[in-house]
Amino acid sequence: MALNATNAKGGSSSFGTKSRSVTPNDSADLNPAPVKAVVCLTSGNISVIPTGNADNAPVAFVGVSAGFVPPFQVRRVMATGTTCTVRTIEG
Repeated sequence: MALNATNAKGGSSSFGTKSRSVTPNDSADLNPAPVKAVVCLTSGNISVIPTGNADNAPVAFVGVSAGFVPPFQVRRVMATGTTCTVRTIEG
């Protein structure tokens, strides 16, 4: 993809401009949410609720490697089912 003024300023297809640690929580969305993406810093499992899913519809990824990025904009990282260390990709 060619870099242009739209995606260079933080469009959904651009790289992030900031990151923060995530404390997984089964009942609270990230604040602010949604984030562009999350990344697993360690190998393990991650369960997320994508932006458009209902609260009872998390998506689980099992046995992922460090550096894995779920293919969704994320509003919640679940405590249940998440064993890896997680950070946001924002901006």
